[in-house]
Amino acid sequence: MKKLVKAVFTLSLFTFIERVLGFLFKIYLSRQLGAELLGVYQVSLSFFLLLLTLTTSGIPLVVSKMTAQCRAKKELCVEGSISTAALIISMVLSIVTCVFVVALNKPIGALFADDGSRIILLLMLPSLIFSALYSSFRGNLWGRQKYTTVSLLELAEQIARIGACIMLFAFGMDKLVAVGVSMSAGCFVAAAACVVCYFATGARLRNPRGNILPLIKSSAPITASRAATAAMGSIIAVAAPFLLIMGGLSGSEAMYEFGYSVGMALPLLYMPLTIISSLAFVMIPTLSQAVAQKDQKTVRRQTEGAIRISVVVATLFFPLFFALGEPLGVLVYNNADSGRFLAAAAWLLLPISIENITSSLMNSLDMEVRGLVNYLVGSAVMFAIFFIAGKYFSVNIMSIGMGVSWLLSSALNLFAMRKKAGISLKPLLVLLPSVAVAVPSLFLTKWLFDICEPLSGFLRLAVSGGLGFVFITVLSFLFGLLKVDFFVSERKKNRLGIKGRGPVVNS
Repeated sequence: MKKLVKAVFTLSLFTFIERVLGFLFKIYLSRQLGAELLGVYQVSLSFFLLLLTLTTSGIPLVVSKMTAQCRAKKELCVEGSISTAALIISMVLSIVTCVFVVALNKPIGALFADDGSRIILLLMLPSLIFSALYSSFRGNLWGRQKYTTVSLLELAEQIARIGACIMLFAFGMDKLVAVGVSMSAGCFVAAAACVVCYFATGARLRNPRGNILPLIKSSAPITASRAATAAMGSIIAVAAPFLLIMGGLSGSEAMYEFGYSVGMALPLLYMPLTIISSLAFVMIPTLSQAVAQKDQKTVRRQTEGAIRISVVVATLFFPLFFALGEPLGVLVYNNADSGRFLAAAAWLLLPISIENITSSLMNSLDMEVRGLVNYLVGSAVMFAIFFIAGKYFSVNIMSIGMGVSWLLSSALNLFAMRKKAGISLKPLLVLLPSVAVAVPSLFLTKWLFDICEPLSGFLRLAVSGGLGFVFITVLSFLFGLLKVDFFVSERKKNRLGIKGRGPVVNS
């Protein structure tokens, strides 16, 4: 358990740094491009992420699981063969996809509201090949629990991309072109560094015979599941502006609304997922080992603890976004509309946090197909809400549809895991006391913001938001929602009579 907590802490730190850089870069982009061009970029990015998911997404996860299982069974010689098979599969898929997109770029571009989205997409295509190389070796490092190495590689990609974009802007390159080129530059740096790390840690390529078909079979459901997620993002990127135009907005007005909601506000909302994503990243190899060893006790303890974490983390940040959404949007993006949307959509923290962790747990428990079906059911309900709204569709209706979708798929995931792994739904009981401590924290945060009016914008937000967050954290400790007893060794726990229930959050 101590090893797990240490890994989660390390990953959370690196992920936090990476997300802070990404967040600052998003601010920089939003100010350089403006909400309308940011919407154009967001449309192309959604489609690119779909292509990236189709070519590489299932590979790292399956390679990590297979590598972890090989280590649990002491079959270390198979690792190189698995990585080689993954490299062949992902490279072939990425090259075929690039050829397909280049050949059909005009018909694909016709789906977009602005031709700039098509141009950015073409400039991002080399990233698919670099990512294919990267994902094959990254999965091996992940399965060998070299979390720090993987985190450094992802940080290097982020830094390279940001640096390239800023340099190209400084040289006077067209800004949309620069954004596309910088994506490929970052992926190239990450791929090159990953290859070096793979061989430097003693890993080798071996004959892939016997592993190509099993790898395809295992990764296909995961790829399908994640492709469905990415496809939904692409469909939303096309459908939302279309529905907004149907409601009476012009094309530029629709792209503006899509830009400030999806391009500005939602990235802010996703920031607290750093802890949950890090936990999911660490738990996949450890849970895979427990499943391989049929250790049901460990499986139940870790899954229940992870679900509890997702609920607590979501409610910790809710008061901050709900009470200070509009001034945050003004401070960060100089856009009050993004802040108002952030406040209205703050409740999405809970469904997206639970969906994020349960979908990862489903993959670890070899329930990828069921997870895909659950996600598609939730997505179908989301689009039903969109189109029932019709001409009354707005970005707020969009957020409601997303939230309902995530809640439904999360519920289906929980019941599926309960049936297979025997987990209880008791971790969800933490929701009531979490909401109970969030309510006074919300009012305190808002009150502090009001009385700090003489301070400058940043200081006003820092003082009110910081004190509000400290208040809800202290209340969470007092009510037992947050614990620190996982830092105590199991021997010391037994001596002190402390009983743990799996991983818990340390603020």
